[in-house]
Amino acid sequence: MSLLERDLPWLLAEAHNDPDVAQQIVETLAGRIQELQRQTDELRAENTLLKRTGGQQASTEQLNRLKTTLHDLHQLVTRAGLNRDVVTVLDFSGMGLHLPTPAPMEQTLRLLSAPDDPISMHKPLYLAHESWLHTLLAITSGLRMLLVNGLAVPISEHLDWRDAHTISGLGLSRAERVEAVLPLDELHPPHDVLIVSRQGWVRSISWSHVEMLAYSGQSITLPNAGDSPVWLGESDTDADLLILTRNGRWTRFPMNVVPARGCAGITLDSNDDVVSAVVVNKTTAAVWFIGADGTTFVLSAMGLEAHKKAAGKAVPLTRRFVGLTCYRVQSHKARMALLLSNEGDLHVLSTHGLPIAAKPSEVQPLKVSNERLIAATPI
Repeated sequence: MSLLERDLPWLLAEAHNDPDVAQQIVETLAGRIQELQRQTDELRAENTLLKRTGGQQASTEQLNRLKTTLHDLHQLVTRAGLNRDVVTVLDFSGMGLHLPTPAPMEQTLRLLSAPDDPISMHKPLYLAHESWLHTLLAITSGLRMLLVNGLAVPISEHLDWRDAHTISGLGLSRAERVEAVLPLDELHPPHDVLIVSRQGWVRSISWSHVEMLAYSGQSITLPNAGDSPVWLGESDTDADLLILTRNGRWTRFPMNVVPARGCAGITLDSNDDVVSAVVVNKTTAAVWFIGADGTTFVLSAMGLEAHKKAAGKAVPLTRRFVGLTCYRVQSHKARMALLLSNEGDLHVLSTHGLPIAAKPSEVQPLKVSNERLIAATPI
């Protein structure tokens, strides 16, 4: 038993009275979790290699023990109130940082940056709301899956992009860039991960396959040359998938019609491409659309009728809407989102007070920013 584990009850009791002790616990547990995560990653990579060469999973028992220890430490940190919600900011090159999650009230904050290095120079850029101990799944232009440990990302208490650094372990090649991200709890991962491409290709991959891809360095394939991933989500065969395009068009269809090899999910105009998607399940009351042009609106899920098959023709939501992203709104719950503008403004916005249009023809977009929006995440 380590000194930390033996003295932990005393340390936790002292943490309530002494911020320095609390900080000591955070730093010590973070170091221990990072070391366990490193060992776990090495064993996963070893198991992946053994599977590919037809060998036996000799280290599975050890891997499971490490997972159990990681799980226990995560729970310990959370029970002690030492974990925290953060918003991860990650740019296309793999630079990133955590921001403290803003208070759930409408306000505008500022992501600081150097005068000669404005935040707009780092787009495409991604926001993801997660906990400090969670994992970020990323997919690259090289069609590789990457797992980013939240502990590897620095926290900027003062909302300053100058605190960002290149995240260790990404290993992007010179021409490779991050294309989409998905926050998840790696100790309780989704059963399947859904991938949507810019040209509208849709494919669901099991979590075990995602892990194998991440630790082996292998890539997936897309049927069309020049296509790239644009969105990652958790798959749900009992739900529908709604796809949103840059020109503000959409289509919706059941996810259970998507074959294992994937399929085309939308028929696009020649000058259009996919920017986002959302899983619409039984508890979804509405879908919240956020535009790159600084507008937003909410549409009843019942007003977004699903096709019976995939590859339906994209139809417009409302006139002159430039799509950025969309999120589901659960029944009887206000939803908050964090929107990042070209100028570095962080707008905290709520669905409370936004009218829910019954159908696309009744949409009246609300202008929430006079600046172009480059990223958003629900919080």
